[in-house]
Amino acid sequence: MGMRALVVLLAAVAKANRKTHERIRKGSPGSGAQVDAVDGSPWQPSAQQLRRGVPRDDGDWFAAMAGELRKSLNDTRFGKRAMPQDAMKARNLLRHILMREKLRDGLILVLGGRLYSTHQYLHADKAKKHLLLLAAIQRRFGRLPNVFMIHETSSAGICYYDKRLQMIPTTVIAKRGGYGDCGVLVPNPYFGRGDVGTSWAATIAELQDAAKAVKERIPRVFWRGAVDNHDLSPSGRYPCDREWGNYARLESLALTREHPELFDSKCNTLCAPRDAAAHPCDDLPYDASMTAMIKNNMSRVRDDVMYGERDYANYKYVLNLPGKTDGSYSRNLNHLWAVGSAVLLWDGPVVEWLYPALKHGETHASVSRSSAKSVVDDLESHPMKYKKLVEGAQRVQRELVSPEGLDRYMRIVVNELRKAQSQHLILDAPEDVASVFEGLDCSKLGLMETFVIHEHSQQRRYVEVGHRKVTDCQKFVNVTRWSQSVNDKDWLEEIKRDLKNDRDLRYNLTHSSAGDAKDRLLDLEAEHAAHRMKIREVCTACAKKHCSVKTLEFCRKASRGYDRITRIPQHHNHDGRRLQGRGTYAVARAAVFRNKWFRLFTMFLDVLGLVVAGIGVGGLLYVFWGFHRTFDDTASGRRKRANSIDSINCI
Repeated sequence: MGMRALVVLLAAVAKANRKTHERIRKGSPGSGAQVDAVDGSPWQPSAQQLRRGVPRDDGDWFAAMAGELRKSLNDTRFGKRAMPQDAMKARNLLRHILMREKLRDGLILVLGGRLYSTHQYLHADKAKKHLLLLAAIQRRFGRLPNVFMIHETSSAGICYYDKRLQMIPTTVIAKRGGYGDCGVLVPNPYFGRGDVGTSWAATIAELQDAAKAVKERIPRVFWRGAVDNHDLSPSGRYPCDREWGNYARLESLALTREHPELFDSKCNTLCAPRDAAAHPCDDLPYDASMTAMIKNNMSRVRDDVMYGERDYANYKYVLNLPGKTDGSYSRNLNHLWAVGSAVLLWDGPVVEWLYPALKHGETHASVSRSSAKSVVDDLESHPMKYKKLVEGAQRVQRELVSPEGLDRYMRIVVNELRKAQSQHLILDAPEDVASVFEGLDCSKLGLMETFVIHEHSQQRRYVEVGHRKVTDCQKFVNVTRWSQSVNDKDWLEEIKRDLKNDRDLRYNLTHSSAGDAKDRLLDLEAEHAAHRMKIREVCTACAKKHCSVKTLEFCRKASRGYDRITRIPQHHNHDGRRLQGRGTYAVARAAVFRNKWFRLFTMFLDVLGLVVAGIGVGGLLYVFWGFHRTFDDTASGRRKRANSIDSINCI
């Protein structure tokens, strides 16, 4: 009986593995639109959405995206401890995350409009840009509700795991394997390099102006980018599971080789495809056209010209392909919606945050190696279908990837996280937050506060980011404004008082409402300019008077272009202050030399020392001169006596 059960179990496992292998093979980019044809959709993300039971609402796209968020948060892989339903369990969850270094290094904490992460989290440039995106949203549209989230910066879509908590809800920028992968989708941080409020708004305006300026578009599908390969794994095997994006890109280049009148897809930054003979991938075989391209060193599909985002507006069709690093998302899609062309998306299981709102034939057209030519031919022969795609892309730009759309979606994400993990029970009251940090040593947690300063360049606005380490938990709790101020003007005054009391606190330009945000922004920029003027005054004065070593070092760095220097070393009255254990030689020297008469006395001692030294040197020279003269007299006397003896002997 036991033997029979074992055989049945092994057979079930083998069948499951076979189905999984078939599903993976069907998901390869070479299969194109046929992957989910049984679901009635030529685009895989829509078929996945239909199977998950998430309805698509043409009237309200955000309803569909919110439905997918809730579906992702209801993932049964999340442990019960990771999805608390009361205040005590929610408090224990956050404390556990703070005390586990691996989890803490992915933590983002938004409290009172201020952003906190860890020093390790800030090592990744993509992570910095994600913080900048959150700060830019607050600066333009108002504070985000208090929330904590675990964020994964990679494009593969991976949730954090802990033995005690099991899987933990993690925000991800893409899911390589589809909606079924673990994670909560959020926008990638490359909308204006994170500055969605100003830089991204300026980029959109430029692209829309470029689209209006085009008289006649080139009737071809346009794409430019890189085709790369991967390094071998430590075991010596080629990572075929990450080759998907490069394979799809090579397929699009093959379309250009076969149909140059319709496709203008070329590599211009890097053309180094995988060597199929040395590193074969069973699910990603090269066809004759792809092999011929590689044999000819990609000469017919290589373009050395660099194109800007505005140049995409010259073509009727713009193509988005999977990323070359992991075969996941590509940041190229961010700006395609604004160039006034029809957007073509390469079919595959990869999903991003806005995909629940998209639909093949309305917002974009889904294409693959086998279907691309027929899709483009159909659009060329049916102008109304093409016009519908252009209008759909413009709606996506207007409602989803605009600064307003990004803000609205991120607030949905924050609210769903707060609700799913009962975060509102521990983050909205000062005493609850204090209980979370009770007994913790913030100096060992490595928490960093991120500040954003809004500045201007000659061509467009840009954002500068500064950071400050949190070392005292009690001070951290007291400084952060947990309770939302009813009067927004009062909250702005709190920020200004902080700026006056602590110059390390950079300008946190978050606002609770957008009504008079421009006036406040100019007010804070004026204060920032006054601070810069104060720096120049202090450093100029050091050329005429004595300054402390700390101030001189500050001015030296400022003169070399250290833009993030924010603290002017001030002279303090140390006369009645004990310096034991607190002061340094520089502080003591600055305190002593502040006395005018003491400085005159030291100057007198310096002059007196020079006089004494001069007299000493003169005395030594006189002694040496005396010795020299005595020696000369002795030598001359001997010569005279010798000469007199010689003259006597001659006589």
